[in-house]
Amino acid sequence: MDVGAGKAILWDHRAGGWAFDPDLVARFVNDYRNGDRFETADRVTAERVAEAISGGSALPDEDGIRAMFASGTSGGGPWPPGQ
Repeated sequence: MDVGAGKAILWDHRAGGWAFDPDLVARFVNDYRNGDRFETADRVTAERVAEAISGGSALPDEDGIRAMFASGTSGGGPWPPGQ
């Protein structure tokens, strides 16, 4: 999550891929009931957690994440495109 820009990616269980879905992220982060369900993590921790929750799909690298933010790629399919 890029807090300053208000952008984040998440694992879309339905599509089976990483997704840029700002509306869903905002609903999750801003919901008081989820306050204990997220925390700040370094890249190494984020990669480990990402592979665990996704069933082994690696977190996109920084360039991939920036590309998702720039292109507005949303929950319409897995990242990277074509997988």
